[in-house]
Amino acid sequence: MLMNLVYVIWLLLCTLFLGVPSIQFIYLQLARRKPEKFSSDENYFPSITILVPTYNEANVIEYKLENLYELKYPRTLIQIIVVDSGSTDGTLNKVSKFTKNHPDICVKILKEEKRGGKSKALNFALKYATGDVIIVSDADSFLPSDMLLESLPKLNDPFVGAISGREVFLNLNSSWVTVSEEHYLKFMDVIKEGESKIHSTIFFEGGFSAYKRKYLDSFDDKTGSDDCGTALDIVQKGVRTIFVPEAEFYTIFPTTLRGKLAIKIRRSNQLVRVWMKCLRLMLSRKLLLPKRIAVFEIFSFLVNPLIFALLLFTTVILVLQCLLLSIIFLLILLSPLLISRIRFLFLNGIQSYFILLTALLALAFGKKFTVWEIPVERKRLLTREMLENKDLI
Repeated sequence: MLMNLVYVIWLLLCTLFLGVPSIQFIYLQLARRKPEKFSSDENYFPSITILVPTYNEANVIEYKLENLYELKYPRTLIQIIVVDSGSTDGTLNKVSKFTKNHPDICVKILKEEKRGGKSKALNFALKYATGDVIIVSDADSFLPSDMLLESLPKLNDPFVGAISGREVFLNLNSSWVTVSEEHYLKFMDVIKEGESKIHSTIFFEGGFSAYKRKYLDSFDDKTGSDDCGTALDIVQKGVRTIFVPEAEFYTIFPTTLRGKLAIKIRRSNQLVRVWMKCLRLMLSRKLLLPKRIAVFEIFSFLVNPLIFALLLFTTVILVLQCLLLSIIFLLILLSPLLISRIRFLFLNGIQSYFILLTALLALAFGKKFTVWEIPVERKRLLTREMLENKDLI
């Protein structure tokens, strides 16, 4: 009798665990096929401030500044602010050298007295920003020269408050880790584009995000997510935040599982905090992000990881009680591994839920990831030749 109850619970958990995300994905796949609901004006040329937060970026900052210098946009309308959080590797010396050699573009250097995380650094820089549009672009992210011409016209729409771009790996085929992460990015592109067609997505990227200054009071430093948390704040102003697929930016990704996990655990911790914030707003009836977007994401980030843990527990109980079930479960686990695309999605899914469980535990114990760490592999992976091949410098 008890085992029958466990089996019923297991079936219910399976239905919820697989069913709700499947419904969400199908719903957003259909939504992304709809025409855009915002206007775009190619003659829209707002003044812009590009914020580049740095911490020991000496091996990439020259490339970054060269990349920004090549942007096809009136230089009289560009202000670049490099805000440094206590670099000890000569980052600011390289920035100073660049400014002396390129007096035709405005580059301002700011130094934080104390390193307090990316959001705090951006808020410090925001006080000195003069642009009507504030762009955040990480030091190791590189924009095609026509990026601003392709993306900023979307901000001409009075109901659009912020936009974000699509991440592309420069080292895509370096390892199975980068290839599997690329499959995850494509999955997330569907989510972001579908949500944008419905109303808004708050899955913003630090590599390229652009905000109308009049809606940007500050970058969210409570959740630790300067991009997604800030996007939610913008939505709460009554305007939309959208994903622009053609606004591609290039970066590198760790080639080892350890490097990937370091990034994903920090990111997941921040996203869990963002969706907790979203849940509180929804329960207090103050949330302006449509519920048909928010409910699915709250389930995915806050509920489904717990279902995953219960599913693992009940699966172990059932397997230990029945040899036939053990064989069936083994076949179920092995079958996705035979097809390449499904294999990557399957492995990413399993990894993601273990990472989200870790993030929820970190949240429960008050652990907050606000200070970012430089990937140890970056110096080896990123080269001038790689950037020149993509016409990024």
